[in-house]
Amino acid sequence: MIFFIAAILLSIAAGGWWLQRVAFDTSISTNVARAALQNDDIRSQFSTLVSDAAAGSVGLPPEQLRAAVDALVQNPAAGSLLTELVGDAHARLTGVSDEPVQITGAQMVEIVRDQRAATVPPVVLPVETVSWLSTVRATLGWLVPVAALAGLAALVLGLLAHPRRADAVFGIGVFCVLAGVLTLLLGYVVPAFALPALSDNAWMDVVPAAADEQLGMVSGLSVALAVVGVILVFLSVGFRRRKTKNWSSPVRVGRYSEQRHWS
Repeated sequence: MIFFIAAILLSIAAGGWWLQRVAFDTSISTNVARAALQNDDIRSQFSTLVSDAAAGSVGLPPEQLRAAVDALVQNPAAGSLLTELVGDAHARLTGVSDEPVQITGAQMVEIVRDQRAATVPPVVLPVETVSWLSTVRATLGWLVPVAALAGLAALVLGLLAHPRRADAVFGIGVFCVLAGVLTLLLGYVVPAFALPALSDNAWMDVVPAAADEQLGMVSGLSVALAVVGVILVFLSVGFRRRKTKNWSSPVRVGRYSEQRHWS
């Protein structure tokens, strides 16, 4: 039982760590930024703010500039240009940062392709922190290390109390299976489907975009852990059967009788 408890705790720690990595790591890649900007609401919001702010400086009607910015955002090459902005929006969304998401004059120049846009005051994107998402992030911050330490302590106690090889192998096998399942659930299913379903904030699309990028690694690791776990569980059953067989085998005792010859 103690090995089972250790396996559950360590699996929660592993799954929670993956959720942190996928949903709350603000080191956004170009691919994630590109995927997030395919959201119509985000793209419209971004294009409208930029065109309204810069139209006067570059001498173009807002509608014409909006069409140009919208085309730029939809261009896959724009992912690297806007990665920093999407990362800042992600940090603001999850409560990692309290700073407003701003488009600076230098960034405005790169977006509208006109040096005159450098004089435009910083434009603030209306990205608000999702309070419950920030709570989840903060909870994982202490839950993951606590679960890991408690799981390791339970594992050590189990080894001291039940130093049998079969029990240890069984506990490690259960951990691998549970870790594989929770890694897939918390590392992909939750950030890709559950979290976006709980909020209508357009910028939540950053989270499933990050999950999709990590899907190959998460699924591969989950399958590997599950396979290793199943193998270890079967090995532990074999160890137990072998030991039971050894104990149930009859002990052969040689009996010697003294032969007497009568003359």
